[in-house]
Amino acid sequence: MFPAVQSAFPTFSRKFEGRVAYMYVDVKQLVTIGVGNLIDPVATALALPFRFKNRPGISAAGSPATPDQISAEWQTIKNDLSLATKGFKACDPITQLELSDDAIDTLILDRLTKNENFLKRQQWFQNFETWPADAQLGLLSMSWAMGPGGPGGFPQFRVACQNLDFKAAATECKMNEAGNPGLVPRNQANVTLFSNAAVVLAGQSQGSLQTATLYYPRVLTMADIAPSVS
Repeated sequence: MFPAVQSAFPTFSRKFEGRVAYMYVDVKQLVTIGVGNLIDPVATALALPFRFKNRPGISAAGSPATPDQISAEWQTIKNDLSLATKGFKACDPITQLELSDDAIDTLILDRLTKNENFLKRQQWFQNFETWPADAQLGLLSMSWAMGPGGPGGFPQFRVACQNLDFKAAATECKMNEAGNPGLVPRNQANVTLFSNAAVVLAGQSQGSLQTATLYYPRVLTMADIAPSVS
């Protein structure tokens, strides 16, 4: 992925997922942390450097948590079926453990890189490295929300991407929002990203728009393509 995409991704996804240092459950009752990072099953959580929160009532603030302590808190969150409808803030007062900012940043980059590597192995996205930055971010956004295999399950979308038809990709990229209203703004952003990519490709012959430049959240139109000099 282009450097502009990698650097923008954490802030981009934070708008849709939040940034949460403690464990919570999402709408599907899956234990989550960071910027929508699933840590379900518990083995995923056990691999992370949890520490105790620094707040009144919690002893050993800042000290590392043991595997047993991480597992116990994970089970507490997972087993409370009421939490899925309450939002992540409901889990703050009942959790004692957290990840540092550095640990969250590492978690985000690790997952982003793994998603990218998976996507580039799929025939539909094998030219990912040459895509406009906006299209790269759009595909990574979809894979973040659905898992890296998700975009490949959209037949018309994947054909559009394989053909570098990002105008069609913008039409076919919508993820199912039923029961997950948080996907609404992400879907809207993805449409803009793929639409921007179509404009970037259309303007390549004039050299007015660059594939490595991330234009989002700006909305590009054909008017952004400089006319050719005769």
